[in-house]
Amino acid sequence: MKALKNLNILYVEDEERIIEKYAYFLKELCHTLYIARDGEEAYKLYKEKKIHLVVMDFLIPKMNGMSLAKAIRAEDENIALIALTAHSDREILLDIVSLSFSAYLIKPVGRVDLMNALLKVAKKVEGVRNITLAYDCVWDNKSKTLFCSDESIILTKRELKLFELLVTKAGIPCNEDEIFFYVWGDEIDRTITNSSIRTLVKNLRKKIPKDLIKNQYGVGYKIEF
Repeated sequence: MKALKNLNILYVEDEERIIEKYAYFLKELCHTLYIARDGEEAYKLYKEKKIHLVVMDFLIPKMNGMSLAKAIRAEDENIALIALTAHSDREILLDIVSLSFSAYLIKPVGRVDLMNALLKVAKKVEGVRNITLAYDCVWDNKSKTLFCSDESIILTKRELKLFELLVTKAGIPCNEDEIFFYVWGDEIDRTITNSSIRTLVKNLRKKIPKDLIKNQYGVGYKIEF
């Protein structure tokens, strides 16, 4: 159950009676539950939020489940998908296999079967992609994306390289030479000063919780875990 508690689930279903049946159950299992009632809304939530697992019905309006799965797979080959379908014909099953769904369940789905599928998938997801940081921040190690309170943070090329370095050091301070080499290594002939690092850190701190990056005087910068 602990693995599920760390995950954000996107639940895609258009029938209100089914949403009412499962929403509370799913909220109790996971960290955050997002609900979409059509494919377009689901894709928007997927793009805007930090989603670890998508549980989707196939028969949904505006963008059906298969189209939604293909759109998500075009962005991310690894995100976990669970299909809920009222049909088990060969064509649908082949599509499910080709899109690398982690599981599929034939409707009506019992809570025990759904929970077992979620637990199985969660164990594969948890710890593979994400590094939990302080102040409700998460570093997605696969996509190299920072999320704070489940919102993605847009970083510049230099900010991204600096943050990636600090995460890799796992709380050990990075000195200025390390930062110069890692962040500006492709412009080694360019004149980089201590002021360049301070400016980079200052701009980065404007986008994230202020104390997520600490300056250990005389030693360097580090990330808070």
